[in-house]
Amino acid sequence: MKIQDHIINDVYAPSKLIFKNQLYQIIDLHEKFIIKSYKIKTVDNMIDSVILNNPHPNANPRTGEFCLPNRLRSFKLNKKTKGMIGVMLCNFNLDDCYFAPWNEIECRKIK
Repeated sequence: MKIQDHIINDVYAPSKLIFKNQLYQIIDLHEKFIIKSYKIKTVDNMIDSVILNNPHPNANPRTGEFCLPNRLRSFKLNKKTKGMIGVMLCNFNLDDCYFAPWNEIECRKIK
């Protein structure tokens, strides 16, 4: 079994939010939510986990582990799957989260 950590130095500013099955545009957020780097752990070249260094509603506040769909764990890490992870990082799913940062963001409903 080969376990590797891949440090990704891409920057992501979350821009969308899901709450009660409605989509919202994030128009302002605290800078601590801007992702400047993260780690993807692979096992035998398959995606195992994503670890963030900063807070995100969909990441465990204690460990930084981001909630990934199980299906994504059946893929190898490549440009396409890295892009899929980037899209997920740019969204706050407040229907299923560890915390809701209502006092640190401003958003408006997308019609």
